[in-house]
Amino acid sequence: MKKQLWSLAVMSVALFSACVSNNDNRSNDPYPVVMTNGVFVIGSGNQSNSIPGSLSYYDYTSQTATKDIFSSLNGQSLGMTANDVLRYGDKVYVVVDGENSVFVLNAKTLRLLHRINMTDILMLGEEKGVSPRRVTADGDNIYVSTYGGYVAAIDTVSFQKKDEYKAGSYPEGVAVNRGYLYVANSDYGNGNASISVINLSTKATTEIKNENIRNPQEIAVAGSDIYYLDWGAYGPAPTYAQEHAGVYLISGDNIKQIIPNATGMTCYNTKIYTFNDPYGATGGASYTVYDIYSGISIPIDLKDIDSPAAIGIDPVTDYLFVASRQMDTTEWGTFPSYTKDGYVNFYDSSFTKKGSFTCGVGPTRIAFNTGVEYVRTNY
Repeated sequence: MKKQLWSLAVMSVALFSACVSNNDNRSNDPYPVVMTNGVFVIGSGNQSNSIPGSLSYYDYTSQTATKDIFSSLNGQSLGMTANDVLRYGDKVYVVVDGENSVFVLNAKTLRLLHRINMTDILMLGEEKGVSPRRVTADGDNIYVSTYGGYVAAIDTVSFQKKDEYKAGSYPEGVAVNRGYLYVANSDYGNGNASISVINLSTKATTEIKNENIRNPQEIAVAGSDIYYLDWGAYGPAPTYAQEHAGVYLISGDNIKQIIPNATGMTCYNTKIYTFNDPYGATGGASYTVYDIYSGISIPIDLKDIDSPAAIGIDPVTDYLFVASRQMDTTEWGTFPSYTKDGYVNFYDSSFTKKGSFTCGVGPTRIAFNTGVEYVRTNY
């Protein structure tokens, strides 16, 4: 079986095809087609400046962006420090760290259906359920990691906890593949990071630790191979430059860096797309695409990006989206702004820029409003 990457963004969207016969008895019954209707961008906001998180949305049909569509449609704020967003089935899930909550939206209307409180409703408690971070999905469940060191399995219909899994310290990215849960435990960069591999049926856990696992943030799985983005560590004063950031491969007992110099990644099919804009570096960001079969990493030239902060690829159109912070010029120099609105550029499969739109403050995640639509053939 061909290996494909399964990641926190549930890039393994099931693709449907329709066959219409060429005889005179052709049916005009609706048939399922996977379509992407738009792009979600999570803005974390800025707690120190009392700027709440946001959910921005770019609509493919109208080619217009709404900077905070959640607040516009629901008359309320997401609250502080939004972290992640996922479209799964007929719902959209928005993870908000500072509110200890997952907001559940109708995927078509983006109206609020339910608010899952990770400490109260799920009875994970203050210690276990605090600060939800990342979300993925599989089967009838979403899986949400928390800084309490747990991953909760939540039913997508009842919104009740179905199970909980003990992970490592300060877990971030999560992925599910073939009955196993994979968790990137960052330890908040304090030196005790790990990767958890958890059997979902038995809860038997393998904790992988290695000198190359310093501060893992994202995780994807292809077959039995684990790919993770590690933010590395910060060097000595005065620059505190970020070191050892990149994408690493765990294959059996071996761990090696396959993409040096990467601080952001997204995965789809057999490709890993990265950007590199480390703290303390000069000279601008760089971008690559890596093929997991050939092991070849190719640099790509993406225009007009100031300070990349999130990356995503549309699984239907293959358009690549990169979110950036705006720049601020101060008496001390020019720096990425943590109080101004961000923006998103998008590029076609040849990496030619096709457009741009504004998003909220502190863009941190990109996801796609991709799902099954039922259409009819017009004869």
